[in-house]
Amino acid sequence: MNSRLTQAQLVRAMRISIFSGASSVVWQLVCSIQPLFNVFFQNYLGASAGQLGLLVTIIQLTAAFQIVGILLYGLIGRQKPIFLVGHIIHRSLTAVIAFIAFYVARGGSNERGILIIIIAMGISWIFANASSACWWGWVADLFPESMRSGFFMRRSAIIQIVNIAWFFIASTLLDIFPKEANLLVFGIIISVGAVAGLLDIISQMVTPEPLPDHRPTFKPATVFEPLHNRSFIRYAIAIGLATFSMNMIGPFQAPYVVSPTRIGAPNTWLGIMSMLTQFVWVLAAPFWGTIMDRWGRKPVVVAGTLLVLGWTGYLILTPTNYFVVLPLIALGTGLLAPAFWEGSFQMMLSLSPEKNRVSFVAWYLALVGLVSAPGSLVGGLLTDLLSGFSLAIGPFTFTNFHVVQTIAIILCCSCAILVSRVREGSEKPFGYMISQLANPGIIRTFHYLGSLAKSYSPVSSAEILRSLAGQSAELALRDIIEKLDDPDTSVQEEAARALARIPSSMATDALILRLLDVNSDIRIQAARSLGKIGDRKAVGALVGCLWESNEELQKACLEALADIGDEESINQVLSFLKESQSERMKQISSAAAARLGVYEAAWHIFPNLLTAKNTTVRKQYAIALANILGTTGAFYQYVSGSETAIQGRKKKLLERFTQNIQAVYARQKKRRKFKNELTDLVLSAIEEDRGTDALRAMIVFANRLFSDLFGDSVHRDFLYRIDQRLGIFSWIIDESVQYLNAEGLTKEPEASNETALIITLLCVFFLADY
Repeated sequence: MNSRLTQAQLVRAMRISIFSGASSVVWQLVCSIQPLFNVFFQNYLGASAGQLGLLVTIIQLTAAFQIVGILLYGLIGRQKPIFLVGHIIHRSLTAVIAFIAFYVARGGSNERGILIIIIAMGISWIFANASSACWWGWVADLFPESMRSGFFMRRSAIIQIVNIAWFFIASTLLDIFPKEANLLVFGIIISVGAVAGLLDIISQMVTPEPLPDHRPTFKPATVFEPLHNRSFIRYAIAIGLATFSMNMIGPFQAPYVVSPTRIGAPNTWLGIMSMLTQFVWVLAAPFWGTIMDRWGRKPVVVAGTLLVLGWTGYLILTPTNYFVVLPLIALGTGLLAPAFWEGSFQMMLSLSPEKNRVSFVAWYLALVGLVSAPGSLVGGLLTDLLSGFSLAIGPFTFTNFHVVQTIAIILCCSCAILVSRVREGSEKPFGYMISQLANPGIIRTFHYLGSLAKSYSPVSSAEILRSLAGQSAELALRDIIEKLDDPDTSVQEEAARALARIPSSMATDALILRLLDVNSDIRIQAARSLGKIGDRKAVGALVGCLWESNEELQKACLEALADIGDEESINQVLSFLKESQSERMKQISSAAAARLGVYEAAWHIFPNLLTAKNTTVRKQYAIALANILGTTGAFYQYVSGSETAIQGRKKKLLERFTQNIQAVYARQKKRRKFKNELTDLVLSAIEEDRGTDALRAMIVFANRLFSDLFGDSVHRDFLYRIDQRLGIFSWIIDESVQYLNAEGLTKEPEASNETALIITLLCVFFLADY
């Protein structure tokens, strides 16, 4: 398109579209096949069910004129003029309905009035169908696909508010005035609807039309291109069949409810039902729109097709329970109806390529109309054919209406399966959507979406982002990703943290982009979040940033690789550990390697422990080594906390060490060889903080233990083959001998004593649980 709308034009077009939609629903309620019109046509003009079915069928068959819209667009090259002209004629002809209401009220022939309405509405809908594809193409060009579903669902919600008010007013007027005056009342409200219908079209004249880069040229291949798209055709037929099944019974439900010979509910109940349905529609429509924009249209349409399940209430409806059953039917219908009626058109637009959209829209409307056309006729004929059917089961009496209703429900539910087999593109599975909707957290996330969009400060945005977590928060994934580019860095970081709580491929891709962007302020947080997600796809990016000069970024990447823990992560962490020059990075890479369970890392961690310059670093290396030798995180308690707490924990550790060694000798039946004094020397030296003496005693005890259990000539490689941790412990004992014999040991006696004490404590920790 070479004339995309500016933001101001887009906002104005949205407002006009909402106004025109509100005007349209006033027209639609009384001038098209809707409950009030059906009551007027069947109960007041005296049309039979077959005649009402015939009228609906004729209107549906005029969908064949959708193809004319393709030809007109090819000749004129503009969509807006075709729509305006065709729909002004269409809406003007519906004024005939009001004329017939006044005509019959003054004593005119009912039969003639019925015939004139059938002819006038047939002609009217020819013009409507010949130009409606151009409207859909026009609005699809106006509103970007990324926000189209959400906007149309919000528009639908506002329109339904008008629908509620208008339906309630119209149905109440019919009950207020005497029954003899109802034809005059119908004439007045239909006249109001006809004027509103014209206002709907005229108000759209000021909305611009984005023009294509090239004038459309419609060759036969272009016109019939949609017929070669098998997925598109399957979808159109599936929606057509679903509409067919709904048309089988839909037009006859309102007359059945208010008929004195059937349920006998007052006309006001039609208004109450409409009000409840539209009220729930208003609440549900924005929600379904959000789901469509984020998870795809197809799962929503499949759910919408199941709206007929709410109609099972008609099977148990009686004159004594309608005040309970009718509201339940209305609530169920209002919940799923927007998912079908709005969602089906949005999915159609998703399946239609932009360059030939008018053809696809026209063929869709034509196919849906033609397939669904016989529905009302078949339903009406079946109703007339089974007029004498009656079956009493307990308190319920089943008639022709119930038979047709049951058939319609079964057929429509079958269509949900057909829709589910159409491939839209990147949609989520229907089962996934249902599992998410079953999570109460989805409502909270939907609420947060609105708050996040309207947030006026970084503090409130960050607070909302902190509240988003779990699978239900995936609904907000796109909005969270957008916040990665927020002007405020704190909001960016909170967005990155939020993505870490939502396992998703989209989140991984977005975070990788920020990690690799050298100008990003959240590279470190992006790395941490990638580690929390644990997607192996991020390993390459994390490894690439591992060798940068920023130590905080290196630390975050190492920890993330440790969290991911695949083979490539292990190799890269070990490689970094070997080549690290910085003391800090050596410690961090040691901890990461230990978390990964890389036994080879011990060969690098222990020498770093021996040469560590301060207490904190020694403890960090000891914790990393302990994570390899035993349970991850279990050694931390012996080097951190208050002195009193540490001493208490050490005492329990030493008791467990003694008990385990005694048990080992007992299992080996070598009680006589076990010398209590060997362990006592180790324990007393530890308790008195004599690290060097404790380590010497541990070396003597460990060598005696190996000799008693494996023989005097046991080789260290043999121990490593038995168990890698046992081999590492044996190697630590050997390295400790060299450490104690080193010439420079006495230069820093305090540091040497502390180092020896930590090594001894590590050995005790290993032997206490091994």
